[in-house]
Amino acid sequence: MVNKKGSSGSGIAAGVFVLVIIIILFLYGPYLLNSLGLSPVPTATSLNHTVAVGVLSVNAPAKVSPSSTFGTTFLVANNLNGKDASNIYFCLDNLGLFTILSSIVRKGNNPNGNAITSGRCVSIPSLATGDILSEGFTLSAPPANTYGNIQYSQNIGYYLNFSYVSTASQQLEFVSQSASTSGNYPPPTTQPSGVTAGPVDISSSSSQPVVYGQDIQLGISLNNVGTGVPVGNTQITISMNSSIINITAANDLGFSVKSFPNGTAVFSKSMTIGPTGASIELPISLSASEDSKLSSLNIPYIQADMQFTVSYSYEQEGYFPVGLYIEPYST
Repeated sequence: MVNKKGSSGSGIAAGVFVLVIIIILFLYGPYLLNSLGLSPVPTATSLNHTVAVGVLSVNAPAKVSPSSTFGTTFLVANNLNGKDASNIYFCLDNLGLFTILSSIVRKGNNPNGNAITSGRCVSIPSLATGDILSEGFTLSAPPANTYGNIQYSQNIGYYLNFSYVSTASQQLEFVSQSASTSGNYPPPTTQPSGVTAGPVDISSSSSQPVVYGQDIQLGISLNNVGTGVPVGNTQITISMNSSIINITAANDLGFSVKSFPNGTAVFSKSMTIGPTGASIELPISLSASEDSKLSSLNIPYIQADMQFTVSYSYEQEGYFPVGLYIEPYST
């Protein structure tokens, strides 16, 4: 007869042993990696909704010998839920006593992806959504006498500078006085939909629905939700059906306007996004023809869509530690 109680006890003991091993690895894993010559990556990127282009992993030695040559490779990726990236520069910084010798030869669809510029940057012309690219550098460690043959470790920095686009859609709802009183209209969409992944997030604030005869102020916020900072000017483009709605006094707000035969109007403006973001107030008016429908016809509501495109440059940083072995003293 099988001793079920003894078997169950052995299973519990084995489970506790595995749990203890997991806890040890969690607490002391980084020290074990260092002892094996591997470097933990404290700032590798997870491509969540707030990231456009990021570094998925860094392959670098935790310690190197004095005067040695070693390589570092990086997996640079573009978020699958974002847009194509362009004008990408991947650069090393904060080198300390280390020096860059060359970039690592890489085969891929970007023929200029390995061209070193300014001594410490690799140029990547473009990266489509979901693409992952391996880039790297060959570095040289200093001789022991440079750092006094003592314990020395350098947090070598890296940064990404790239051009990106974020998009979103906003639906506005205008209702007649009678529909507003009766509540006979669908729930309005108060926040943009289809917001793409990236460090610049598009949100809005408005009082909806807009009752016939009232004005609407649509607040658009460009929020920096990433770990880096926007660089330079940002171009915001808003497209809509001008036969239904329009931005009141668009020229006074600094917008240039381009109209198309199909009724679409595109409003563009250059602005600056600060470290935390930027905002703009848009006075929206219903066209005269649509406005009359709400008063003269039995139409409870009119819905109109706006599309936002925000083009910007962005820079974000990371680092990885590299230590130096101590040479034995000669006797």
